[in-house]
Amino acid sequence: MRAFVLIKVEPGRVKDVFRTIKEMRAVVDAYCITGPDDIVAVLESEDAKGVSEVVIADLHDVEGIRGTDTRIVVELP
Repeated sequence: MRAFVLIKVEPGRVKDVFRTIKEMRAVVDAYCITGPDDIVAVLESEDAKGVSEVVIADLHDVEGIRGTDTRIVVELP
């Protein structure tokens, strides 16, 4: 299962947060982006529970993150 997590970061903290996110389990890639969000992280896990664990247990504990918005990738038949 793959998910994209849009991340809002406190001003002046993007570099630190980005570096921390890149080292997390299940994060296969991350990018700094323009727009209302600052970073998008690409997660891979075996199931939705694994994705939610990374978002809730890991990302939400990172100092400087103001909020996240998770998008699960769906497979079309």
